[in-house]
Amino acid sequence: MTTMVGIAPAGAEEEAETMAKGLPEVSAWRMLSRAALVSAVFVWFVALRLFDLVGLRWLAFALTGQRARYERLTGPVAFRRAFEVLGPTYVKLGQLVASGEALFPERYSEEFRKLLDRVPPFSYDEVERTLEEELDGGAARFARIERAPIAAASIAQVHVAVLDDGEEVVVKVQRPGIGDLAAADIALMRIFARVGHRVSLHARRANALAVIEDFESNLVEELDFRNEAERMREFNAVMRAMGTDSVAAPRIEDELSGPRVLTMERFDGWRLDDTESILASEFDAEERLLTGIRAWFQTLICKGFFHGDVHAGNFLLLKDGRIGYLDFGIVGTFTEAQKKNVLEYVLGFQDRDFARVGRALLAMGVTDESKLDFEEFVGDLTEAYAPLVDGRKMKELIPNMMRVGRKHQLRMPRDLVLVTKQLVYLDRYSRALGGENMNVLTDQRLSNLIMQDMLAAMFAPA
Repeated sequence: MTTMVGIAPAGAEEEAETMAKGLPEVSAWRMLSRAALVSAVFVWFVALRLFDLVGLRWLAFALTGQRARYERLTGPVAFRRAFEVLGPTYVKLGQLVASGEALFPERYSEEFRKLLDRVPPFSYDEVERTLEEELDGGAARFARIERAPIAAASIAQVHVAVLDDGEEVVVKVQRPGIGDLAAADIALMRIFARVGHRVSLHARRANALAVIEDFESNLVEELDFRNEAERMREFNAVMRAMGTDSVAAPRIEDELSGPRVLTMERFDGWRLDDTESILASEFDAEERLLTGIRAWFQTLICKGFFHGDVHAGNFLLLKDGRIGYLDFGIVGTFTEAQKKNVLEYVLGFQDRDFARVGRALLAMGVTDESKLDFEEFVGDLTEAYAPLVDGRKMKELIPNMMRVGRKHQLRMPRDLVLVTKQLVYLDRYSRALGGENMNVLTDQRLSNLIMQDMLAAMFAPA
């Protein structure tokens, strides 16, 4: 995907669509009923916010003996709670806000991070119903499925299971009705975004229309688990092609997978932020981390795609010493030409050569070069990306990028911002496991490995 951050997409003034592309058709009745519910929920929380401002909510809590439960209802808290009430699609959007420091005010991103782990599971009866519908009798191969999920997210939940041959697997099952609900919600979000684009300067700056369109595109991809399965296969194929047997994505059980069910090998290991356990293990933590980070770059070098969500729960040191990558629901992609420029962008960081970084950005067409003061641009990039180089607060990085973008009127590709966010994650792990002197973007060992892989890919047979 290459949605540009900071500019309005073509067609912003067209009539709002009533059906999200790639999602089920939305009936007029479903749209009206959903619109009524969404409106009622937001009106309710606006009213509660007003009552809070004048002290009536606090008084109500105090008079009923519940003062300890009182939580001040700021604007971000009101929106977060409204999103929780409205269900999976809005929770998913809230998670986008949580990770979108570049596009949304920090107080909203901070509050919406609470949505990352506040998704209630659906019933086990629904799990069984989906398995029967999706696997056409194949569910009989499950000797046992744990009723309680080990993880519940906005799109699906995950259960541990044992197959009839004794193999332990995990089963990812989609939330029932999520497609129909998402179609109605996204159609409404488009309308809200178009209205916001007309009346709100902040909505135009945040490019609300592009955010919703990007959100829709990602959601359509995520709702078909076959896409995620194919990415995992492709990841493992790249590892094999590069001669790497110590990094893997889970193996897919094809006969027990489909659009709404994904059955895969169960990985047993430590999250990358479980520093104490990893350092106490028999493995060389720094060497394992370098191998895992190199693998992330290898998929970008060889195939132009990358894992777009390498938070610690998706990046593991397995008990057998391999590095495991989980959850390929979010993946960024680049064309061949874009890939070369992105690698130049990253290698510029490693050399601390921000003129090289600037030239890579210009090669991506992020702005009109004729109107740019290149020396000033390089100076601003040097300051903006300083947190990656000198270890300052990493949360400053994305806002810094966006400030430079606004000043120089850049159109930053969405996936370039996504790449940079992954580098923040990887840098965090490198400092925790490799010590303060290890920096993912300036470590010469990693730089040499990346160059070696680039040369190998360049001369590999077509």
